[in-house]
Amino acid sequence: MIVESAGAANGADDRSLARDMLDVHGLRAAVVARDNARAAALAGQRPQAKFWIRVLGLVQQSGADREERRGDAECRSAASQLKDN
Repeated sequence: MIVESAGAANGADDRSLARDMLDVHGLRAAVVARDNARAAALAGQRPQAKFWIRVLGLVQQSGADREERRGDAECRSAASQLKDN
């Protein structure tokens, strides 16, 4: 499944696409970006493959950041519940 990088041609940056992919695909955003990079590489589309690899890195980084923030929030919630008891 190749999603054309039309966003790049329209001036959308890698970070914006990564955020949009996370919003649309959630946890599967990295899988979609990886599949797009693989398909572009197999099709001999080196610039698109590099583009999707950059997006994949940003998706993975953003996903890790979101998980860390969620974990911090869960820890604060658990700590406050312990404090209340």
